Amino acid sequence: MSQISKVFLIEDDVVTTFLIKTLMEKISFASEIFTYPNGSEALTALQSSEQLPELLFLDLNMPIMDGWQFLDTIQTITPISQIPIYILTSSIDPSDQSKSLSFPNVKGYLVKPLGPKDLHQIQTSKIQ
Repeated sequence: MSQISKVFLIEDDVVTTFLIKTLMEKISFASEIFTYPNGSEALTALQSSEQLPELLFLDLNMPIMDGWQFLDTIQTITPISQIPIYILTSSIDPSDQSKSLSFPNVKGYLVKPLGPKDLHQIQTSKIQ
């Protein structure tokens, strides 16, 4: 299965970040994996990037700029607003899921912990 070229993981918990990045590397999910502890740092990186990621994973509850603020901010910034986003959260609240899926670039809502099956499904859907 071919790799996704570039992925952003926006997650404030260092253990979760380590586990997800390790899992992605183990299954050859992406050629490049960039991690950011909040939406603000990720937004800065996106705005200065010459090559945007193929997709990004976004936690909802983070300090400085949370996932909701990040989603609201990028909606008017083309081409950043076109990047497919997968919400990665511990929230099982149906209203969070409904709200997140109301954003046009949000392609999925994943509840932690993320597993290999989740990544394989995303990788397969991106390739087709």
